Amino acid sequence: MPGSTGLQTEVYQLVQSAVYHADGLWGEATFDLYAKDLPADWGYLIAAGIDPAVDAVLALRFSEAELRWLADQPAFSRVNRTFIESLGHLRFTGDILAVPEGTVVFPGEPILRVTAPLPQVGLVEARLVQLLTLTSGVATRATRLVAAAQGRPILDFGTRRCAGAEAAFHAARGAWIGGATATTNALASSVLGLPAWHVMSDAMLAAYDEPRAAYEAFYQYFPDATHVNLPGDDPNDGVAALRALPRVHTVRLDHRELGPAAQSLRRSLDRYGLKTTRILGSGSLDEHRIAELLRAGAPIDLFGVGSALAAGGDQARPNLSYRIAELVRGYEPSPVTSTWSAPWPGRKQLYRFAHHDELGLETEAPAQALRGGEALLRPVVTEGQRVVAPESLTAARERVTRGLNALPGATRSLRAPSARTVRITDALREMALRR
Repeated sequence: MPGSTGLQTEVYQLVQSAVYHADGLWGEATFDLYAKDLPADWGYLIAAGIDPAVDAVLALRFSEAELRWLADQPAFSRVNRTFIESLGHLRFTGDILAVPEGTVVFPGEPILRVTAPLPQVGLVEARLVQLLTLTSGVATRATRLVAAAQGRPILDFGTRRCAGAEAAFHAARGAWIGGATATTNALASSVLGLPAWHVMSDAMLAAYDEPRAAYEAFYQYFPDATHVNLPGDDPNDGVAALRALPRVHTVRLDHRELGPAAQSLRRSLDRYGLKTTRILGSGSLDEHRIAELLRAGAPIDLFGVGSALAAGGDQARPNLSYRIAELVRGYEPSPVTSTWSAPWPGRKQLYRFAHHDELGLETEAPAQALRGGEALLRPVVTEGQRVVAPESLTAARERVTRGLNALPGATRSLRAPSARTVRITDALREMALRR
């Protein structure tokens, strides 16, 4: 899989860019990327994946081999060769404004705003939507899991459940931003500095005749390892063997009947003098099941979550849309278009107040600031150059915590949350009517 390529888009975007190029629609277009709607029971979205998405836009390139492939496609047989040649020199030359990584946002609010020549702006859509949908979805789910766990650590066990290595990497990144304690993804831990977590697997237990032999081998080569697996068929069978180990901080319990199994395991651990050993629960967990387990008094100290966190589980991802808000046509005396496909026209700004948000025009920023409104969309790229360095993931993680703490409990509820009020300014409404 190539790293950065202009072909990481949909063919229709290349077709449209060829039409714009041939027809002289070279003027600037502004597109908004926003959440059209959220999965059921989600009251908010954590904007995450912005920095990797911006990097992907700035890395947009077409190789000679890709250009030859494109030129050989029958659909492009009537396209002027100057379009193909222009792709060979293509670099993103526009502007990107975005909310800071880890910002809490709501449906209809622009997460990111792109202004660039129309033939360019569509070519970046796929990467923007891919990376922000994946990472924002995982970060938001992580916050919900953390809330359900009531202070108990949430571990990212989702690498095997993701659709490919890139997805697993960005899912680990999103999980950390959203509050996960650690990840099993080695690459994300190495590159991003995330805390790594490991336990032995059922395969290792099966490779030895009995649990004790597996534990002894494990500790011989990894004497500082303190997290072990228990046999899945009968976890209590492995507890007696744990007494021979120098220390066992955590035992993993993966069971369909996790609550009763954890109760039985806790009794066995206590009986063998392992009262300080923690139980790590895993197995088809999501926020609702974790909440139910804790309501029932399950003695689980931390949770490993796979599919529901990193691969979406049974719930869909947030539905992100990328729609045109303003267009300057290259051949018109009066350049600004009178149509748009975004919910509201023009170059907008998102203003945050203590108890509500307002979507308005960019030119309203001074007046909104006097009223106490904070402008959330900030320049990240100007004329094709980054103007703000990526923040640390710790800063994004802390922003998530502050943003969630500022919301009422009803909006953070895991079921039937209340909606955040998002107002439209009078000036923006008037612009929509004029157009």
